[in-house]
Amino acid sequence: MASLRRILVLGSSFGGGNWPPLAAVTVGLHQAGHTVKCFGDTTIAHDFASAAIPVEVVPAEHHLRVFVARWRAAGLSGPSPLRAWAEACLPSVRSLVRDFRPEIILSDIFTLDLARLTKTACGLRWCFVNPGYYFGPDSRRPFEADFAARSALLLMPERMQSIADADLVLHATDPLFDPPPPSLPRHHHYVGPLWWERSNEAPAYLDAPGDPWVLVTLSSSPQEGEMTLARIALGALAKFPVRTILTLASGHPLGELGSVPANARVELFVPHSAVLKRARLLISHAGHGIVLKGLYYGVPMVLIPWDRDQPGVAARAAALGVAEMIPRQDLTEALLSAALHKVLGAARYKEKAAWIASRMQRQDAVASACAGIQAFMDENSKGGGESSRYSKV
Repeated sequence: MASLRRILVLGSSFGGGNWPPLAAVTVGLHQAGHTVKCFGDTTIAHDFASAAIPVEVVPAEHHLRVFVARWRAAGLSGPSPLRAWAEACLPSVRSLVRDFRPEIILSDIFTLDLARLTKTACGLRWCFVNPGYYFGPDSRRPFEADFAARSALLLMPERMQSIADADLVLHATDPLFDPPPPSLPRHHHYVGPLWWERSNEAPAYLDAPGDPWVLVTLSSSPQEGEMTLARIALGALAKFPVRTILTLASGHPLGELGSVPANARVELFVPHSAVLKRARLLISHAGHGIVLKGLYYGVPMVLIPWDRDQPGVAARAAALGVAEMIPRQDLTEALLSAALHKVLGAARYKEKAAWIASRMQRQDAVASACAGIQAFMDENSKGGGESSRYSKV
């Protein structure tokens, strides 16, 4: 029987899509009986309030958003805000390690600097849960093609090389969607798409008779200018025999949305999985999480990559034949309408998405990720005692 372990999770809700994959693994490990504690912000504490997973909340002045805002105010110059934030948080994490005495730390992409510093300072092993596609040595696509310019500055390729210091890397993506590099490092593993929602209860109106549903999504961490996508999508869909659900976050400027067509409704939260089970189409900013969730439920897409890693996500979905992609700078209602006619009118998009869905639904990504972490801890517990593990703390 596998031994139960103590696991410290370093999370941040800053990037939106980076947190749900790590949350899914955290909940999976907790449900498997491991003792899990999280270092995260108030959003994470709220998310885990009903899961009985303790969270040590980052002080407000040490929220990652504060450090990134300073960096942007300085013209995107100077030291990395991720590194500065990690250095500011390290004393708190070291104190937490001293009290909690974990055997491994888990991180997402925005907490990788903090995890790397913690590994060095405390002598702990580190598992990096990559929320998206593979990037790094021998990647099949250039970094510059996959990441928008500003995100490329924040997640510079040379910083990403530091992931080589992680003892275990789990990629929350599918190898059909994101073909691995020819020489995938031995400690890297594709586990499949990981997602986590606060609730999966379907609103009653989703099952009311009527036209097919179309889901329009924006990032859960609002991106500059993103309401343009929402306005154009609602305007284009108003001319189609569909019902539209637009999901927004509380940080989106609702005043920029304009009038809402009669066939649309706007929601601050609705479980995407509940909509996608019933949807005919997905229109999205091309976040990795929502695109992989669309694939899981066999929903074809029209994608407008807005920022961050979204150009790489949209390119991969288009290459699979399940999506049409419109560059952000080219987006118009006429162009979007043409893409909608194309995807809704050609059976091949739905057929390919359904084939991929049948493949993905036979997998259990959370179970694979948790089993991989468990196996790694079991293997590495054979050497070194607890006293040596905490000698640096």
